[in-house]
Amino acid sequence: MRLSPPLAAVCLGLVVACGGSDSVTASGIKSCAEDPTQALCKVMPPATDSGLRYYVSRTSRSMGTALDVTFGTSTAYDALVAREFNLVTAGNAQKWQTIHPSRSVYNFVRGDQMLEFAQANGMKMRGHTLAWQNQNPIWLMSGQWTADTLQKVLQDHIATVVAHYKGTIYAWDVVNEALNADGTLAATIWSNTLGKGYIETAFRAARAADPATLLFYNDYSLEFPGVKQDAAFALVQDIKTRGVPIDGVGFQAHFQINADGSGVPSRASLVSTFQRFAGLGVKIHLTELDVRIRAPGATSAEIAAQAQGYTDIVAACYAVPACEAITVWGVTDTESWIPNAFPGYGNALLFDGSLTRKATYGAVRAGIGG
Repeated sequence: MRLSPPLAAVCLGLVVACGGSDSVTASGIKSCAEDPTQALCKVMPPATDSGLRYYVSRTSRSMGTALDVTFGTSTAYDALVAREFNLVTAGNAQKWQTIHPSRSVYNFVRGDQMLEFAQANGMKMRGHTLAWQNQNPIWLMSGQWTADTLQKVLQDHIATVVAHYKGTIYAWDVVNEALNADGTLAATIWSNTLGKGYIETAFRAARAADPATLLFYNDYSLEFPGVKQDAAFALVQDIKTRGVPIDGVGFQAHFQINADGSGVPSRASLVSTFQRFAGLGVKIHLTELDVRIRAPGATSAEIAAQAQGYTDIVAACYAVPACEAITVWGVTDTESWIPNAFPGYGNALLFDGSLTRKATYGAVRAGIGG
């Protein structure tokens, strides 16, 4: 959910609303079926015992990564993604400011490219995200909305986007970061006008658009026991009790290693947390995993703590049957959102800028049991 690139030019593969639910597609981009020689459509080498995907394939879990601006720019990069992962997430391509740049226009180009890549390489795809307070287009944020009108805008957006990908998206992050750190409802364009009810509206609209996809509530810092975790638990429990369609909880899993080596909850604590939510009858996904350290200047102890953190996080997921998928938020350190968001920190992912595996990669493999 991080690092928004400049808004893509709205010129190809657009869906332009023409009143009501009608739409017209201006298809300026070829599908892989029409032209399989396109770079993004070439099937990459199958998983071998040299990649994480090989080890994950022997389990019931999925191991994924988020794709963004680097995707499609390098054959070596794309081949690495196909070799190492069996799940992808659209990092920014399906957020409102990219996919819905004006009220009557939808831009599916980049998201469709990622989906076709995933399908060509036997990978699942997670959709991200349908209702969030950030990375929204100006037309939405500057509008003077009544509750009835804004609710229809939200419903129409979700209906259009989810229906476009109906039958192809493994799971959607439907509502993202609805809670503050203290567990209270975050003040957003949605909650300020629609109240807490926007959450139910979003989930019901998503289910109506695709009865088969998995629907998730996604948030940060849920891994730590405390008021925010308790509030998220109560939220999901309430939704489930009232029959609102929700299938899972997304734990973003953004962690920072501190100078004393702390920062990632213990494996036992993570297992307990995942089991707590699984007890509600929902699935668990780790949706945006990264573990940042000081960069430059991390000590050997901090680097070791980072690796141990990765092992514990993955192993905790594998210890809880309801935890079905793990996604790292990006492929290489050079494309990570961390240095911009947390100056002085970085090196949070599994590969460096030259696509070389790091100690964190081995730590993930250890957590899987490979």
